[in-house]
Amino acid sequence: MTEPTSQPVAAVVAELLTKRYGSLTAIEDLSFTVAPGEVVGFLGPNGAGKSTTMKILAGTMAGTSGRATIWGESVSLNPAAAKSHLAYMPENNPLPEDLRVEEYLTLRAKLKNVEKNKVQERVEKVMIDCDLIRRAKGRLIGHLSKGFRQRVGIADALLAQPKVIILDEPTIGLDPHQILGIRDLIRSLRGQMAVLISSHILHEVEQVCDKVV
Repeated sequence: MTEPTSQPVAAVVAELLTKRYGSLTAIEDLSFTVAPGEVVGFLGPNGAGKSTTMKILAGTMAGTSGRATIWGESVSLNPAAAKSHLAYMPENNPLPEDLRVEEYLTLRAKLKNVEKNKVQERVEKVMIDCDLIRRAKGRLIGHLSKGFRQRVGIADALLAQPKVIILDEPTIGLDPHQILGIRDLIRSLRGQMAVLISSHILHEVEQVCDKVV
């Protein structure tokens, strides 16, 4: 992973982002920033363009115009460098149901170029941080509840110790108890990395975020 010479003023920058699908404008002239270590909520009703924005910032979709940077690196001009600082969990994050939690996280750690001698250590650390040891260790992902699948997705995002994490609707479809658990987990990331969370629920982002866009 490449290390910047200094910490940027903004971990995430969206500047006049616009995305059009023919005559349909999904987002237009959208601008905001996320500071290092800050937890920011990206709030809007369903269909407002939140997921589109997240995909552009994560580099999985190209914008029509505007500029996006992750840790000072341009998402469009230098995507590999931008993604080296980033972890992205999409809405309805797809997970392989026939793998056990540890197997999946070990595979993901290797794909993310975690140092070979630190893979087991990182897998154990994120499983502890995401409360997966007690309830999910040794279990197939397909046998987990929706709440624990979300925890696996967040554990995956934490594996390579990224500077920026983007979570698209991380509590969607969860019951109230599961939502409280995910909120506590997100709060624990404050100060360690920049976190951008999308949601259509005002109360949700008010509970965990330093500011709301």
